[in-house]
Amino acid sequence: MGWVRAAGQRLRQRLRGAEVVREVCRQYPLLCCLLLVLGAATLLLNRYFHVLMILWSFVAGVVTFYCSLGPDSLLPNILFTIKYKPKQLELPELFPHGHSCAVCGKVKCKRHRPTLLLENYQPWLDLKVPSKVDASLSEVLELVLENFIYPWYRNITDDESSVDELRATLRFFASVLVRRIHKVDIPTVVTKKMLKAAMKHIEVIAKARQKVKNAEFLQQAALEEYGPELHVALRSRRDELHYLRKLTELLFPYILPPKSTECRSLALLIREILPGSVFLPSMDFLADPDTVNHLLLIFIDDSPPEKATEPTSSLVSFLQKFAEPRNKKPSVLKLELKEIRDQQDLLFRFMNFLKQEGAVHVLQFCLAVEEFNDRILRPELSDTEKMSLHEEVQKIYKTYCLDESIDKIRFDPFIVEEIQRIAEGPYMDVVKLQTMRCLFEAYEHVLSLLENVFTPMFCHSDEYFRHLLRGAESPTRNSKFNR
Repeated sequence: MGWVRAAGQRLRQRLRGAEVVREVCRQYPLLCCLLLVLGAATLLLNRYFHVLMILWSFVAGVVTFYCSLGPDSLLPNILFTIKYKPKQLELPELFPHGHSCAVCGKVKCKRHRPTLLLENYQPWLDLKVPSKVDASLSEVLELVLENFIYPWYRNITDDESSVDELRATLRFFASVLVRRIHKVDIPTVVTKKMLKAAMKHIEVIAKARQKVKNAEFLQQAALEEYGPELHVALRSRRDELHYLRKLTELLFPYILPPKSTECRSLALLIREILPGSVFLPSMDFLADPDTVNHLLLIFIDDSPPEKATEPTSSLVSFLQKFAEPRNKKPSVLKLELKEIRDQQDLLFRFMNFLKQEGAVHVLQFCLAVEEFNDRILRPELSDTEKMSLHEEVQKIYKTYCLDESIDKIRFDPFIVEEIQRIAEGPYMDVVKLQTMRCLFEAYEHVLSLLENVFTPMFCHSDEYFRHLLRGAESPTRNSKFNR
């Protein structure tokens, strides 16, 4: 029976080859007739082959230029051609400093590490959505947790700290997804990708209908018609889920917080949650014929939408309520900035961490302003003290406010203008900083940066864990830990 199966496969391959030839003849009848006539003339009039070579060269040139200069190149293009690039839509950024450094605010910062971009750690900043939309999305994510996490997690522990981390990760993923959706050029996607795929699918269905008479076998005939072009996810439900898992792993660097993939347990958990409970149901819903027809009716219908009967809901921070910690017990590993500054060894570790991140000057600014405030808030200041304080203001302005400074920290424009006015004015005006709010707001901004960005980063850093393990460190353990 083996040779019968092999013979059947060879026959099927030959039939497919004949089908390809027939399809080419159907699409290019003039060219096929010309090639057939030239081939017959070459065989019958072989003594005039040198004359027929002129015609063969002409046909070869036409085919070559068609393949290389056509709108969709059939062969690698070896000629220089100008390709049309669709104009990028100038959409407003969701964040005022969306691609800027969290420290200096520059778009292409070369001093600080790329991981200090605000969008890499807090993509939900300034992202406001209607409260009803936020509540609906929160309800969906809560159902995901209730159906896929809590049934087995509550059998292990009642501590919500791990689920809180998962909530923060899901909020990060959803925020990144919203930001990227706003950057998509919808008309280009529809015209360049969706329409081509739809026309290809319609063509395949039309061919499949010609081959089968019973509508029950239409789906299988369509899958066979795709042949090797059939997407791997369409082979079976298992292959589809496996494909989505691999796709999720490839998306990890873009949808998860930095360094989160180093936590193997979190990466595995997200890899199982997103494909099985988010991506797969979403794809099933979008692929449903009723959904497709409903979307087509929405796009085609040009009638004006119905007037809203309810007032517009207020704008709220994106998934803020969903991501609020449920765990009431404070983490023993969590640190506050005050605790770090009160312990000399911990402060030394924190400064080493800031040096690695290229942001030690953030802490230096905080300390410099504290020292400056202690001096300027004295009741009576002599001229010598005023001159010294004025020089200190000039140093702060040149070091932390000028654009050309490598230690620049991003402040609101009015803060920079007020500090500049005092720094460039007479030294007697330095006493105005006792009542002006610019320096105090700059200090609050930097303090918030240290508490909300760098302190949580430090609590997840190697420097902090070295501090925790200092009593159990040995040369062998240290070398292994460093590796």
